[in-house]
Amino acid sequence: RKADEGLATLSEDGRSPISLRQMAYVSGLSFGIISGVFSIVNMLADSAGPGTVGIHGDSPYYFITSAFLTMALVLLHTFWGVIFFDACERRRAGGLGLVVGGHLLASGLTFLNPWYEATLGPIFLLTLCTGLWAFGTAGGSFRNVLKCLSCK
Repeated sequence: RKADEGLATLSEDGRSPISLRQMAYVSGLSFGIISGVFSIVNMLADSAGPGTVGIHGDSPYYFITSAFLTMALVLLHTFWGVIFFDACERRRAGGLGLVVGGHLLASGLTFLNPWYEATLGPIFLLTLCTGLWAFGTAGGSFRNVLKCLSCK
């Protein structure tokens, strides 16, 4: 609310130029992009090394799975931002706890990265469930999806 009030004082008409949902989406996407950049930079640093990837039986799928994991984490941060802002606005501690728990789960699953199927499957399932939750939180419904697909 303080950020919203600050934006309102800076605008010409005294109203906030951005809605709370837009702010939630933008902040979640920003955190996701920053997380993805750090992930990709670390992966590129591994690839620029003295040929360590692939030695000692490492998977040849390291780079593609790292890219998919990065994509999932960018999406998760975006979804978490939407859910977190809504939970803060409506004072729902359960939503906050589930966002933090989901973050810890996704972070903990990365410890299983040497076994890619043990990491990617659960993280993509978490991404799908969290995305559906964020869609509902943002006011989306199945009827809206059908209207969008039918171009009405």
